[in-house]
Amino acid sequence: MDSLVSFVLSTANLFGFYALLALGLGLVFGQLGVVNVAHGDLVMVGAYVMYALTPVPFPLRVLLAVLLAVVLGLAAEWAILRRLYSRGMLATLLAMWGLGIVLRQLAEAIFGATPRSVEAPIEGSTVVLGTPFPTYRLVVTGVSLAVVVLALLVVYRTSLGLKLRASIANRDMAAVLGIPPRLMIAGTFAVGTLLAVLAGALQSPTLGLTPGMGVAFLAPAFFAVLVGRLGSLTGPIVGAFVVALLSSLLRRYLTETVAELLFFAALVVLIAARPAGLSWRLPSWSTRTRNVA
Repeated sequence: MDSLVSFVLSTANLFGFYALLALGLGLVFGQLGVVNVAHGDLVMVGAYVMYALTPVPFPLRVLLAVLLAVVLGLAAEWAILRRLYSRGMLATLLAMWGLGIVLRQLAEAIFGATPRSVEAPIEGSTVVLGTPFPTYRLVVTGVSLAVVVLALLVVYRTSLGLKLRASIANRDMAAVLGIPPRLMIAGTFAVGTLLAVLAGALQSPTLGLTPGMGVAFLAPAFFAVLVGRLGSLTGPIVGAFVVALLSSLLRRYLTETVAELLFFAALVVLIAARPAGLSWRLPSWSTRTRNVA
């Protein structure tokens, strides 16, 4: 029982982390058509902000990291991406790849290559169903999932979200209806950047900080978006759950190296088998049966 509870809580923690990353990636790809390969490096930025501002209270550090993320996202969209949209996906992908390199080199120049760490603001463990689990990881799991739920509520229950979904579905028609496309594009990239930086800031006490740490998070986040269906906003959340569950299961029974090998192999097979992504809707025959009843 103890091991099962620990497994569920660890999976939930990993799910919250990947859900933030995948939602940010999905938003940017859906609205901008940009494959943001610097997304993992933005996680690194959030973690290093927490380390650099160590004397500052933890909640304030998170707030400052979020503000920096908005500024960084708006600046990157204005200075880099805005000039490249017309040149196609390859141009924006290479630009984001270059931005990731710049961020890594800048972090190494400032902090060095020596691994760093961030102290958790909450020490100790909390007993859940008889199983002790680090209290901070419980708090981070709750905060991460709350942010994801809040983001989905904004997307599906507000006028701003309606405009965003309209812009993703048909940008030209949205512009005709008075939705400012340039503002929506810049805001979406800023939000995507914010989610990645926030994920790094929240998880920083559980991570070993190095300039290249973000590269390890990029592939799972991309797989989460692909598994959950391209262009969907809720799909990346479903994909993040699949990725977190699969990763936790493999690491529970196998060594780290073998688990990582099988993890990526399984995801490649899953995407090859379901290139359109997973479906979480009821099949049509089930709907017809309910209507007849």
